Amino acid sequence: MPLPPLSGHTELQSRLTVTLAARKLPPALLLVGPPGVGKQRLAHWIAAGLLCEAGPGAPRGACQPCHLVNTLQHPDAHWFFPIARPKGDESKQVEEAEEMLVEAIAARRENPLYGRPDGLHALFLPMVRLLHRRAMMRPVMGRVKVFIVGDADRLVPQASSPEAANAMLKVLEEPPPDTHFVLTTAEPSALLPTIRSRLVPLRVRRLGSTDVARFLREVPAPPVPAAEAERRAEAAFGSIGDALEERADSGDVRTAAQRLLDVARRGPAARFRHALGVKALGARGDFSETLDAAAEILRDELAQRLRGTGGADRAEVPAERLLDAIREIERAKGWARGNVNPQLIVAHLGRTLAEIGL
Repeated sequence: MPLPPLSGHTELQSRLTVTLAARKLPPALLLVGPPGVGKQRLAHWIAAGLLCEAGPGAPRGACQPCHLVNTLQHPDAHWFFPIARPKGDESKQVEEAEEMLVEAIAARRENPLYGRPDGLHALFLPMVRLLHRRAMMRPVMGRVKVFIVGDADRLVPQASSPEAANAMLKVLEEPPPDTHFVLTTAEPSALLPTIRSRLVPLRVRRLGSTDVARFLREVPAPPVPAAEAERRAEAAFGSIGDALEERADSGDVRTAAQRLLDVARRGPAARFRHALGVKALGARGDFSETLDAAAEILRDELAQRLRGTGGADRAEVPAERLLDAIREIERAKGWARGNVNPQLIVAHLGRTLAEIGL
């Protein structure tokens, strides 16, 4: 199946069309935006624009190169995203990573409406070595090669293991002249500063609820009924990914996130009892999703505050404190990626949020 059509972002597409047509697209872009808003889909649109027979410019969609990009078959459009860590002999891990990536892309070809990567998946060193190997080759059928690196913040799965990120930095420092890189992330602060300095950031904003609802009505099979699509679009806050996901446990994750925030208002004993009740394992899975949901709750409240619509649970908390709390949760997410015990993270986070006055 082909990739779904790119929804929304019309103003951004217009700007990129002008840049592409003028042959002024930077060789290394960083698409930054919330999860599920179409950053990787936009990256494929850029790749099609670079490889289109009529390009560079807005992809026509009808030519063979565009078709190959949209069906994940173009030999010069390379898509890298988090997968499981290769476990074979070190000398063969690059080949193992390639086999795993080919299988994962085949699965996405069958189901282009893929979900978020597993909490234990990352862009490990063998993947980056594979990318480097492919970058050194000449284009097969196009003018250029395009490398899409989704969820690039997972180049550093542990704070003490930046080897993959450093290897990626070497590729970005000396890119071949016929190569473009498009990295995507929802957490730019998780990237090494040296990598960010090599990339031109481009903000990908949340979609309007109308765009999300239209996508739900027209793209999935079977389509989402109109009333349900409207409800999901409003709840997803501009994220097609969140609107599609709506897993059975999504309410449980948000409930756990709300409890994490609420306990910060209670005394030290209550905070430590709550910390001891957190599972000691799974920092890269369910616990990370709880932190994501907690940050999203505070961002929603901050957005309400800035719009002056009110209704937030922490209506009396100044916007500056909400920002400080969001920063602390983002820092905690970094510790979770480094496999720090979730109980220790929750204990520290509860105390810090209490000191902020959340």
